[in-house]
Amino acid sequence: MKEDAENLLKEIWLSIHENYELKEVDGSLKEYLVEEGLVREDGLSLTEEGEKRARKIIRLHRLAERLLNDVLGMREGQIEESACKFEHVISDEVEEAICTLLGHPTACPHGLSIPPGECCVKGEREVERIIFRLSELSPGDEGEIKYVVGGKDLSDKVVSFGLLPGERLKVIRVFPSFVIQIGNTQFALDRDLASAIFVLKHENRIEEKGFGKRKRRRFGFKFRFG
Repeated sequence: MKEDAENLLKEIWLSIHENYELKEVDGSLKEYLVEEGLVREDGLSLTEEGEKRARKIIRLHRLAERLLNDVLGMREGQIEESACKFEHVISDEVEEAICTLLGHPTACPHGLSIPPGECCVKGEREVERIIFRLSELSPGDEGEIKYVVGGKDLSDKVVSFGLLPGERLKVIRVFPSFVIQIGNTQFALDRDLASAIFVLKHENRIEEKGFGKRKRRRFGFKFRFG
C-alpha cells in the first residue's frame, strides 16, 4: 500500500506542477492519503505535508535517474523502472551522497527539474563536491574520469580521444584551450568537450580552518565500469 500511495502522491504533484494528466484516482489509495494528512478531500490537491513528501519522492526519483544514466550507464528502457524502485528505498544519507557525488545536478536526464535538497543549499559550506566538470578544474588539478554527459557526437569524440571512465588525468592549462595529461600523453580539448566530461577530483592537501584541520568528506562506495 505504501509504495502505491507514494506513486499516487507523486502523480498528484506532477499534475499540479508539470501538467501531468492524472489518471483515475484509486479510492482506497486516496482515502489512505487523506487519513495520513497528505491529500485533501478532493483527492486532487496536496496538504503542506503532502507537498513536502511528494517533492521528496520526485527528487529521489530524478536523482536515481541521473545516477543510473550518467554513472552506471544503464539503457533508457531500464532507467525508469529501476528509478521507480530506488525512490522508495533511498535513505537521507544515501540521497545526500548521490547528490554530492553528482555535483548537485539540477535536471534529470530528460531535462526535468530536480528539486534541490538541503545538501544543495549548504553544499559549498559543509558538504564539498567531489564530482566536477573538467571545465571547472584549474591547472594542476588531478582527478579520475567518471562519466560523460552529452549527445552521441560528444560521446564518440570522447571515446576517440581514449578518455574513458577510470582514466586519471592532470590539468595542464585551461586557456585558450583545455590541455590535460593522461600518462605521458597530452590532449587539447575545446570547452564543449571539457564541459561534457565529469571528473572525480583528487585532493592534494588538507585545508586549514580555524584552529584545526578539516578533511573533506568522503563516501564509502565506488562505482566500477565494466
